Amino acid sequence: MDGSWDVAGTSGSLSINRNPRERTKEREPKMPDPRQARVATFVEPRGMVRSAVAGATGGLIGAAVASAGTQGTSPLGKGAIAYFGVYDAEVVLFTAKRGAFKPKPTPEVIASVPRAAVRAARVDKGRLAGVLEIAFDDGSVWQFDVPRVNLAGAQQVAAALAGTF
Repeated sequence: MDGSWDVAGTSGSLSINRNPRERTKEREPKMPDPRQARVATFVEPRGMVRSAVAGATGGLIGAAVASAGTQGTSPLGKGAIAYFGVYDAEVVLFTAKRGAFKPKPTPEVIASVPRAAVRAARVDKGRLAGVLEIAFDDGSVWQFDVPRVNLAGAQQVAAALAGTF
């Protein structure tokens, strides 16, 4: 069918969308692509790097190391890894998969917050890992462990969000 019609001496054209999914795609909100973030870094729940070290150390010393300084809040579950991306209008936390050599972001969104709601961002460097802390206007704070290999990305995230205020 070419989309044209002729009924009782009148003619015209009819636009036919042969793929019904195309219509629903136009109405669905567009999800951000992890690869299109202005800056991004991989993050883990607060305390994960410390608990990995504690597990390797073992005993009473390991338990003390694991329990010290893990009071941060995070939308991530224990053992998870995520990709924190900064976009023009929002900050988005994507799930990530541990790869053979490095983690890989997935398009699944864990949490998304308007960029205007970000009040402050900072990175504290430690010996084994850093801590990325994002504070929001409502008083909530997200804290993430950032493995040393990803600290440069975390510093870029904090710098990009510093330009927001």
